[in-house]
Parts: sequence; structure tokens; C-alpha cells
Amino acid sequence: MNKKGQALVEFILILPVLLLILMAMIDIGNIFLKKYELENSLETVTELYKNNDINNLKDFLEKENLSLDEKTLNGITNLTLKQTVQINAPLLNNVLGKNYEITTSKTFYENPGGLEGE
Repeated sequence: MNKKGQALVEFILILPVLLLILMAMIDIGNIFLKKYELENSLETVTELYKNNDINNLKDFLEKENLSLDEKTLNGITNLTLKQTVQINAPLLNNVLGKNYEITTSKTFYENPGGLEGE
């Protein structure tokens, strides 16, 4: 019996599965990287929002391809950033969808009237 030929056939049969797993791992890593970058961008957006720098805020959101959702109630503001990540792995995009949306949010209290030390 030819052992080399048997090993080659087994490798050829398992290769597509290994490639699918590798592609899925790359896409999942990309999602985590984008989530980390989105959390860093949220800090910049929060500072621009607190400083009422609307023009730079709009420019930053457009440049980074982000969408911002803002909700304010009783002086408490919640900022939510959203970004879409494209999934390329064949089986993973069936589970998560072709475009996967990641979000991160931050809630802070807006101090009206400058009552900082009171």
C-alpha cells in the first residue's frame, strides 16, 4: 500500500476546511481590531462633542466612515459610534452577514452651568 498517496489524498480532503477556518480567524481578528479602533475613536469623538467642536466632529466622522448616535436626557448624554466591517470568509458571512456592524458607546454627565467643584 502506498502511504504517500494516502497522505496526499487526506491532505487534499482536509485543505478546504483548514482554509475556511483560517479565513474565519482572519475576519474575526479584523472585527476585534476594528472594535479596538472604534473604542479609541470614541474618546476623540467624546472630546470633540464636549468641546462643542461640531465642524471637526463631522469631519472626523466622515473621514473615519463612522456614524454617531447621540441621546441626551436630564443632563446625561449617551454617545454611540457605529461602523460596518465587511466579512469575507464564505461560511462566516452566512452566519454574521456580509456586513457586520460593530458599536461602542459612552455615557457621561454634562455639567450645566460650570458647577465643577460643588
